[in-house]
Amino acid sequence: MRKLLFVFTVLGSLLISSCSDNAFQEMLFRTTEDPFQDVPVTDSLTKEHTVYLSWKEDEGCDTFRLMRSYDQPDLYFTCIYEGTATEYTDENLPDGDKYVYRLDKTRGRKKDFVGNAYAYGYSSDCRRDIWEDNDTEDKAIRLEHDLICNLPCVQYITDSKEDLDCDWFYVEIPPRRMAGILVKQEGLSQGTPTNLMIQVSGETSQQIEHGIEVAISNSTDEKRNYYFRIFPRTTGLFDTDMMTDIGYTVSLRRIIIYTN
Repeated sequence: MRKLLFVFTVLGSLLISSCSDNAFQEMLFRTTEDPFQDVPVTDSLTKEHTVYLSWKEDEGCDTFRLMRSYDQPDLYFTCIYEGTATEYTDENLPDGDKYVYRLDKTRGRKKDFVGNAYAYGYSSDCRRDIWEDNDTEDKAIRLEHDLICNLPCVQYITDSKEDLDCDWFYVEIPPRRMAGILVKQEGLSQGTPTNLMIQVSGETSQQIEHGIEVAISNSTDEKRNYYFRIFPRTTGLFDTDMMTDIGYTVSLRRIIIYTN
């Protein structure tokens, strides 16, 4: 009886001391589920030659292991971060390099969980333009004056993955009027076909020619907003380089009377 009392006394002391620093609670109430599969979110355009990565918390994981390989036919992964944080900055990277990332996890001493999907990132001297994030119609930028923009485009060897930017804008057009939209791609002369496409919402896309107006017409009797996107023309885009940045300027050149 005395032995049992002693055991319970010791266990009670351990319980109280453990609760004081939450160690016992963490052990007692920790999930029994294995770590879940996750893919890092990458950002290659906030800072030059830097890839920012982040991922979700996981109660079933003891340690995250961020793996990286060069984008090449045969992937060879090495661990660039191991710990409990949910973000990592891969910086001071050589210009033009492309990377494939994988998030592995561990639980306990012997359980390793290898990620089953990849994230992609690259190193360049390009940053996203100041009008981002306008990658979707609901985030379109109003076009009233000249906007200087860029479309970063990257093609990876791995899984033939393409990372293509897209910019959305809208223009307010009075009733029975037409807007003339002018797009100029850096490095091209007047009338030269660009690497850019334009598509008014609900209409067919068309290739843009440098410095040639694209007409958007409002044939109704009320003022309306017309949404359009500018995106890369992929035909021939990666013939010479698998990483390119298309710089362009989009302008509202004029609004004139609409004639049918």
